[in-house]
Order: sequence, then structure tokens, then C-alpha cells
Amino acid sequence: MRLLVYNPNTTQAVTDRMVAQARRHASPSTEIVGLSAPRGVPFINRPEQSRAAEAVTVEVVAGEWPGFDAIIVAAFSDPGLMPARAISKRPVLGIGESAMLSAAMMGPRFAAVSLSPAMRPLFDAAIGRLGLKDRLAELRFLDATVTDIATVQADHGAALEAACRDIAARGEASSIILGGGPLAGLADSFRDRVAVPMLDGVACAVRHAETLLRLR
Repeated sequence: MRLLVYNPNTTQAVTDRMVAQARRHASPSTEIVGLSAPRGVPFINRPEQSRAAEAVTVEVVAGEWPGFDAIIVAAFSDPGLMPARAISKRPVLGIGESAMLSAAMMGPRFAAVSLSPAMRPLFDAAIGRLGLKDRLAELRFLDATVTDIATVQADHGAALEAACRDIAARGEASSIILGGGPLAGLADSFRDRVAVPMLDGVACAVRHAETLLRLR
């Protein structure tokens, strides 16, 4: 099967990082192709940027779906996911939705850690749409300035790990989502030091895509 990992941001380094993570978690026979947004911002970190990215996502999916078995919208706010899903004849998945649905199957309550506090209203809305509001133990955002999204893991990885370890120590979450395309693969680097399972949205979406295609 052939999967497209579409990055609604324009930063190619982030697309490359997500493609590498997708390939690590995909089955050997699955081909992964990456694509960055043709226009937009280097990093979606405000609700208005996510809303602006919705139309671009729909355009990309409309043009690309015939060439792929499934498409993954690889930004944690899943911009344009539902309208893109409505026009595609192949499965369209979002890394935010896939991570949260995975978390819901792993225990009574889950937590999520991400980068931009301004994005909270979008994440709250997504959690509500999925019917998971009562399952959310905590949604925490890193209070730090992101100066270069391409180096965000090196710049803020230690702080993100500390946040995850603190949440796990509270004992209220059965799993923790590390949310955001630029953070793809980071959870793998410290999951052994966190007391509950860590979920990566790209990995979850790839596995969900493969499952959907096999079920069909």
C-alpha cells in the first residue's frame, strides 16, 4: 500500500522528520511519500493559521488521493480533515484524531502535551467532537518560545520529557500523547523513562491507515 504523509506546514525538515517516523512504524510493504504544504506558514501555532490551512489541505487531498491508498494529515490540529475526508474516495486520517482514539483504547483517561497554548481551543473542540472530553486527564502546553521549528526537538526535548514524566507521576493518565508534527519521533527517545505509554500521532495514523485498508 502507498500512503501520503501531508504536512500542512511548509517546513520541509519537519516533513522529512515525519516521513522518517512513518517509515519506522509502517509495515515493510508500505510505501511512504511525504509532501509539504504548497503555501502557508512554517509552523501552525495559532488557530487562525490552522483555519487558513484547511482550504489548502482540501486542495491537496483533492489532487492527490487518486495516487494513494490513504492520506495522513500530519498536523496535530488536523486542519481540513473532515472536509478532505468528505471528498476523498480513499481514507484520510489526522495525526491528532488517530492519537486520541488510540489513547482512548489504552485506559480510562489520557493526557496530551504540545507546544502552543494558543491552540488549546482547537484541541478542546477536537476532543469534544470525538466524545472524549471526560476521558482527558490533562492537556498541557509547553510555555516556551519556539524560534526554529526545525530544531524544536533539540531545543525543547528536555522540557517536554519533564512535562510527560510529571504527568505520569500524578497517576491520572493511562497514556500520554506528544502532540505535533514537529515532535514526530521524540516520544520514542524517552518513552522508557516515562511511567505510562507514550503515543506519537504519526505512528498511530500510519497503523490506523494500514488497518483501515486491510479491513476494506
